[in-house]
Amino acid sequence: MKKILLAVFILSALHAVAQLPETMVYLLNVQKTPKGYNFLPPKMISKKIGYINQPYFSPDGKYLFYVSSIDSTNTEIFRIDLGNKKLKSKRITKTNEPEYSPKYTPDMSLISCVKVEKDKTTQHFYTYNMKGKKPLNILPDMKSIGYYEWISQNEFLSFELPEPFYLVKHVISNNSKDTLATHVGRTFYFLRNKSKIIYLDKTDSLHWQIRSVAADNLKKLKPKKAVENPIITETLEGEEDYCFLMDGSILMGHNGVIYIKKNPFKNSTAKWEELLDCRKYGFDKFYRIVTNFDNTKIALVAFKGKKP
Repeated sequence: MKKILLAVFILSALHAVAQLPETMVYLLNVQKTPKGYNFLPPKMISKKIGYINQPYFSPDGKYLFYVSSIDSTNTEIFRIDLGNKKLKSKRITKTNEPEYSPKYTPDMSLISCVKVEKDKTTQHFYTYNMKGKKPLNILPDMKSIGYYEWISQNEFLSFELPEPFYLVKHVISNNSKDTLATHVGRTFYFLRNKSKIIYLDKTDSLHWQIRSVAADNLKKLKPKKAVENPIITETLEGEEDYCFLMDGSILMGHNGVIYIKKNPFKNSTAKWEELLDCRKYGFDKFYRIVTNFDNTKIALVAFKGKKP
């Protein structure tokens, strides 16, 4: 019974606005040069005080989506036209329940998200049209999704409760699912250019690792002997948020600094190197980090107080 109550508490806390510290999203423009990268001073996408989080760049490079609290209990999806120098925001959803983790569906016809239902415990996987209308619960039986990543129009990955937190692969058409890993972190990817599923392994509480799912573990008929998922790299201490550049390099933040590990897929001995010290811009605490398709923009989520 205690385990059940703990799972319910964690599920509620994953996206509960009242329990999150004040957060804000900074947008950085990036210029790649023969000598490395140049960064223009970051811009805060909203002057509003509250929960502004979970940035996502649309694959076509036109928009930055994010969620923002509109009161003490509700969050909605917003969109910024990146072609507009003033970075004006447009509200997409207008609902009574919070939405989180906005993304385009793979065909870019709908906006997907995690929606917290009225009971403040159930979390469903939804889509809306581009006007924030016509909500559709994709898999009603799935009630504990925390985060997700699309593989194709018919397949997606999800981070699910209860602990030890599961990475699950879903097929929508036949409502099938396959647990790929446990003890996972919230940041995971399907790298299309490499056809690899990447996730964060937190099995060892002192040494977190970014791994790829072995091909044998994706087969319908699993091998008789366990196949270890290959390690790509260890994370920086206590960090579980990262993103990939086009060349396979990884970006990760730590103590107000963006670090880069240059293509560990090809260079297994690569080290974490300092890329940009964000403390000179007036913020020394950030955790989430994402980049757009061509790596010309980076969005960071800064926070106040304890790390979310």
